[in-house]
Amino acid sequence: MSIRLKLRLLYLACIAVTITVFGIGLQLLLMAHVDTEVDETLRGRAREVVRIAQVSGGLTGVRPEVGMLIELPVDELREREVYLQVLDPHGRPVVASVNLRGQSLPVTDGARRVIDTHEESIETINVAGRFRLRLLSLPILRGENLVGVLQSAQSLQLADSTTERSRNLLIGGAAVVFVVASLSALYLTRTAVNPVAEITRTAEAIYRQGDLSRRINVGSGQDDLTALGRTFNRMLDHIEDSVESQRRFVGDASHELKTPLTVIRGNAELLGRDPSGSDDTAAGAITREADRMQSIVNDLLAVAELDAPGELRFEPVNLRPLVVRVLTDLGPVAAGRSLVLAGTDTAWVFADADKLERALRNLVQNAITATPDDGVIQVRLTHRDRAVSLTVSDNGPGIPTQHLPHVFDRFYRADPARSRAGGGTGLGLTIARSVAETHGGSIQARRADLGGAELEIRLPAGRPPAHGEPSTGS
Repeated sequence: MSIRLKLRLLYLACIAVTITVFGIGLQLLLMAHVDTEVDETLRGRAREVVRIAQVSGGLTGVRPEVGMLIELPVDELREREVYLQVLDPHGRPVVASVNLRGQSLPVTDGARRVIDTHEESIETINVAGRFRLRLLSLPILRGENLVGVLQSAQSLQLADSTTERSRNLLIGGAAVVFVVASLSALYLTRTAVNPVAEITRTAEAIYRQGDLSRRINVGSGQDDLTALGRTFNRMLDHIEDSVESQRRFVGDASHELKTPLTVIRGNAELLGRDPSGSDDTAAGAITREADRMQSIVNDLLAVAELDAPGELRFEPVNLRPLVVRVLTDLGPVAAGRSLVLAGTDTAWVFADADKLERALRNLVQNAITATPDDGVIQVRLTHRDRAVSLTVSDNGPGIPTQHLPHVFDRFYRADPARSRAGGGTGLGLTIARSVAETHGGSIQARRADLGGAELEIRLPAGRPPAHGEPSTGS
């Protein structure tokens, strides 16, 4: 069963239950109101007659007293909807209102209880199986003595017909409301679930056709399903970017490994032609290209490790001693270039020291490669706004503006010829970006004040270790 049908049935079931409960409740309230109105009418009429009978003179015997009722004003007894009858203390009808036309009201069990208890009784009786009467029985007392029982009755035919008409109206109205609700449910569920159906169709098309460029047309709504559609589109964007990045990565890795493999194969064939001789040039070329392949593989493994954050070992790290160690180690490689450390003396972060050191080494090595022999490379540490910045800048030619958005892509080189000549794999900045992101930070590339390139790693600031806690770089 589809979610659309489920929602439609649930909606209709809720509407049906609501209409039914409302209709039954309204019907019961109407019936109770009608019964209350009838009872009040009977009580008011009967009590007035009893009062007149009790205060009239000459009430010394049953029949004379009861006979006085016949002398009441015509308006007192000729109420069209109220029938009056007087019983003697033995329960025998003695006087009736003229609108009974010679007939008598039934002497019910309620009337007999009034004779025994002197308390009023009200009941509903059926007359000849055709209509119902509401019958009130009241005692007529003289002091402590019962001189008669007054029965006051009113037909419930009008009340029943009113109740029946209201019931029919409610049933008809409920039917109309249910039809309208069914049409509304059809429209609303179709409209509301459209994003889900569109997601299903898009996912099915992607599965069958492998077309990750397809997207859902979610419109500009603000409801949850529209938000779901937008989230699905963003997920597709991410998947498409990941797949495309993976394709580029495989292609670039194949291209990077193709050159050293070709060189190794060619030189191996050269050595194979003269097994007894020696060719130091060919052997050296094989060694260099093997080293290059090893470097590429190592960098690829480093990127793979950074894609698994669980492998990181976080601890408090003071960046200044770490930077000093990197600059000291790379001093001989820098040759005549100046390596300058500036900024704050203390900058604590919560990080994996080995991964941060590798990222910093890549940045400094890139700067060394990009600057002339008498160039200047500056590493600056700053701590502000709950963040620590590690900035590496140089006075080399810098990175052209059109290359800035791509310098962190895998195997990307702004100057391929020079990078390959220097032995670079094109993964150094990719590793630096991965390190920054896995530590909850970021990395940016821009033009430096020194005139060359400037790369800044920003990380969340940490706190120094408490007494007895392990730390790195202190």
